[in-house]
Amino acid sequence: MTRPTLKAIAKRVGVSVATVSRALSGRGRVDEATRERILRVAEELGYAPDMAARSLVLRRTENIGFLIHALQSLSPHTFYGEILTAVERELRRHRYHLHFATVEDETLPPLIKENRVDGLILVGCDLPPSLIHSLKERRIPLVLLDNHLPGIDSVFTDNIGGAFQATTHLIRLGHRRIAFIAETLDNLSFRERFEGYRQALEAHSLPFDPELVAEGERGFEGGFLAMSSLLKRTRPTAVVAANDPTAASAMRAIRAHGLRIPEDIAVVGFDDDPLAVHTDPPLTTMRVFRSKMAVLAVARLLDLIKNPEQPALHIRVETQLIIRQSCGSPLT
Repeated sequence: MTRPTLKAIAKRVGVSVATVSRALSGRGRVDEATRERILRVAEELGYAPDMAARSLVLRRTENIGFLIHALQSLSPHTFYGEILTAVERELRRHRYHLHFATVEDETLPPLIKENRVDGLILVGCDLPPSLIHSLKERRIPLVLLDNHLPGIDSVFTDNIGGAFQATTHLIRLGHRRIAFIAETLDNLSFRERFEGYRQALEAHSLPFDPELVAEGERGFEGGFLAMSSLLKRTRPTAVVAANDPTAASAMRAIRAHGLRIPEDIAVVGFDDDPLAVHTDPPLTTMRVFRSKMAVLAVARLLDLIKNPEQPALHIRVETQLIIRQSCGSPLT
């Protein structure tokens, strides 16, 4: 059987071979309707590019690495699982292939040692900075996603602004004794959310009380442990949790102490994970736009692959307050 060619696709669609090449590579200008027709015809004809030949000609592998710390889960409905899905979908649209690897220390995975990727998306703030800098020194185009370091391209959540807004929402409801809990503050995102909480208190002339801050441990039980520890020594009227799993397990601790939500303690989370609508009551939280972050990271990385000698660009993505029933009505 004769292998389909670019010429055959061009003839079927009624465009030039150059237009077909641009559409299939995802590089160059082709209007969206034409691109869709070309992709559909290519699929119908069973066209598949000779990847080995393309790599030799283009001096590219058309592979992108997705690197994340082994501590993080990539299950479909987790924070980073959703980011992985969005990154893969966006790369596929640009005719790139995604290869992911996990790390536990500074050891480079084979896909990097063997130069099998054109660029890297480094995900999360658990990756060692020394590893990130060593990758940067190898002159591999890379973008940090949900993390940021000086001099390295990054796409990250406005954690400070989001926590500021969440805390301000509670203040406007009349709360004055507002706690902050986290699995751990040994995490850049959680530290930034803690900073946003502190800034909101200061902006509204409320004193910061260290007794109203508690850490638990990594994992889903972290919120339960932090909230239990907090309630043994003090009684807030509201709590800002560093993420939604922490908020959800904190709600169990609140009930275990015979208290009601939101009548006794209002709760706000962060991330708007799928579980937020399933807590009892449904959780007020800050929505993080994971798909948007993924699209921005892919776009920036592909731009760096084409034009590597660019100054670092830091893209901060705003959050959105999603109000549900865990905060209740203003205090009287």
